Amino acid sequence: MRRRTKLLLVFGFFLLLVVIQIRNPQIVGPYKGILGNVLNPIVYAVNGISSAISGVWSEYVWLIGVAKENDALSERIELMQLENAVLAEKLVQLDNLNRLLNFKDTYAFSTIAANVIGRNTGGYMRYIIIDRGSTDGIEINAPVVSASGLVGRVSNVFFNTSEVMLLYHHDSNVSVMNSRTRAVGMLKGDGRGGLFVDFYDRLDAAQPDDVMITSGMGQLYPKGIRCGTVSEIQAPPTGLFQKLIINGSVDNYKLEQVLVVTDTADMEIEMPVVDEMVME
Repeated sequence: MRRRTKLLLVFGFFLLLVVIQIRNPQIVGPYKGILGNVLNPIVYAVNGISSAISGVWSEYVWLIGVAKENDALSERIELMQLENAVLAEKLVQLDNLNRLLNFKDTYAFSTIAANVIGRNTGGYMRYIIIDRGSTDGIEINAPVVSASGLVGRVSNVFFNTSEVMLLYHHDSNVSVMNSRTRAVGMLKGDGRGGLFVDFYDRLDAAQPDDVMITSGMGQLYPKGIRCGTVSEIQAPPTGLFQKLIINGSVDNYKLEQVLVVTDTADMEIEMPVVDEMVME
């Protein structure tokens, strides 16, 4: 009984193959006749499965290649972005250097260019560290300027570096002048990160936004360097002086390059020569 069932199953399988062959004439194979009707569908099915597997594998290999290309392109994009960032930073540095050169050309004194390499880390900005020292000819009390104005003075000199006391330091004192009225006073740091002018004639009509420049008195700082602008005027009801609150010209937190003044023999700013007019 079992043997007959097996034979019927085998016969039915081969009959199914023949029917598939007849209804699908596109099925071709290496075999002809009845043998072909039996084996060609099997061969066809195997070829189809093989082609499908081959296609999937090809797609996988292609995707792997695309992924590698994408990784390579991503690396190139990151490299180009880094190069662009470096170029942009070089342009900023070039602009800063051009501003320093223009500033230097305006004044008649010798300077040494220096980079800011450090700052105090506690509290408000009191000093910076520059990459020039005694081997470069830097001396204590040498004025330090930037394209924006007066930075401070050298307070300590080391072999290859120097410490610069900023205007905001509570020990800083600079004789300044109102560029509009020519009245003088003493610019000081308030010890809290602010600036003010003390001993300023209370009869002088100072106004907000008046520009304060170095006066040249004391022969320490060259005359005519911008220090800041008046933001507030505190005039007491009595007394000889009024107090001016100042917005500093230099943003010390963004300071990158400075000029150290090494020769202040000529302390005056160079002014344009104006031809004299003869009045008849």
